[in-house]
Amino acid sequence: MFRRNFLFGKDGGTANLIDVGSEDLYQPGKGYGFVTEKNRREQKLLQIRELNSSFDTMYWYQNEQLSFLKEDENGCYLDSAEEVAALERQSGEPMSGSPRRIPLIFKVDVPRQGNYRITLTIRSEEEMGEILIFTGRRRLAFHGTVGAGEFTYTMITNVCDIVPVGYSRIFADKTVDIAVLADRPRISALTVEEVNGPTVYLAGDSTVTDQPGDYPYYPGTCYCGWGQMLPAYFDTRVVVSNHSHSGLTTDSFRKEGHYAVISQYSKPGDYVFFQFGHNDQKLPGLQAKGGYRANLQRYIKENQAKGVYPVLVTPIARNTWRLRDQTYLDLLEEFADVCLELGAQYGIPVLDLHAHSKKYVLEKGLQDAKPIFFPGDYTHTNDFGAYKMAGYVAQEIREKCKGHSERAYAYLAECVTDGFGAWEPVGQINVPKKPEIYKDIPDPAGDQVLLSEAEQLERVVRLCLKEELL
Repeated sequence: MFRRNFLFGKDGGTANLIDVGSEDLYQPGKGYGFVTEKNRREQKLLQIRELNSSFDTMYWYQNEQLSFLKEDENGCYLDSAEEVAALERQSGEPMSGSPRRIPLIFKVDVPRQGNYRITLTIRSEEEMGEILIFTGRRRLAFHGTVGAGEFTYTMITNVCDIVPVGYSRIFADKTVDIAVLADRPRISALTVEEVNGPTVYLAGDSTVTDQPGDYPYYPGTCYCGWGQMLPAYFDTRVVVSNHSHSGLTTDSFRKEGHYAVISQYSKPGDYVFFQFGHNDQKLPGLQAKGGYRANLQRYIKENQAKGVYPVLVTPIARNTWRLRDQTYLDLLEEFADVCLELGAQYGIPVLDLHAHSKKYVLEKGLQDAKPIFFPGDYTHTNDFGAYKMAGYVAQEIREKCKGHSERAYAYLAECVTDGFGAWEPVGQINVPKKPEIYKDIPDPAGDQVLLSEAEQLERVVRLCLKEELL
């Protein structure tokens, strides 16, 4: 079984450990190293977010170097707080969202796809404060406050092939990615070792997928699917492998090759969670009691036949309200009902995320629910919201799988944790504006006309074939 031990900083030369310094940038032949703006620009594969940490700079910093690695006796680090402050001084204006951070990203080649245990050690003579650790494609592995001294944390990640956004073929992935965010993120020692155990595969749309994160990072202004926050609620006995993508339906998930990856790597004893509906409802042939139901039935039967345990998740509710009387407009109820019916028919758990998320939106109301969604968006959560939604999913796993007649489902409930406590947005969340000094840097997304909130809501409803907006 594969195992690699790394020691970071100036105190090298220890037997059986690979010494890593601040100048060790990742190269494929080398097999390990830091990922910064420099080598990301130089290596095409480092630019495909699904094959890496899914962190990248805000587009106007595409030609800048933001990560200045340093080292001392306690490891390798970067002074994120100072580097962000330097960017603000350079532009002459503060960035919205606070604090914003630059990730310390490290990458390790592994021999094969599978599950890997990561043990990360941070030694610091000063208080570290708030720390976030992401593994793989920006999946949350740790969030908490760390003091001075030595901090060691063990997590588990899955390495698996993927069909990246913008591509129509499967790419092999055989690397472990770790991203640490703090005011002064640091890595002192690292162990990566291959392990066996059940995998939870996720099949879904943009509300589930591993969304990228722009940096300098702030959780309120990153799109985020609940699937990339789900690892925060599992212990190290199970691992999440997310194959959800934006725009997918129960039909296109299969036709575009994403399901083929799950079929290839899933084994008896694994799980597959299915959450669709947001895009199915826009197509006449995939309505709740038609193609949507038939496709889910097929997925259920196929996985049960090979000893893989299917789980249905009802679609997350939108923050959509009627303009004429400010009553809630539920666009996904019948899709949630079909999931519940299929769960009863096949004796499998149904995690009612729709009910939990709808309850939250109803209790908060249109305005107070907005901080957990990406600014100006009624459907897609930010990191705060995705963490909350993943918590609802975890709660449902405990309630629906505990005591299930199938031992594998009951075992999954035993692996659920309480996560890392509350993680809530504070104050108004605004997307950062491009500084004037970068005005000539074009937006790769092209010129986009910002719609009013009423126009955005109307567009959502029209796409969903509803006529009850006004």
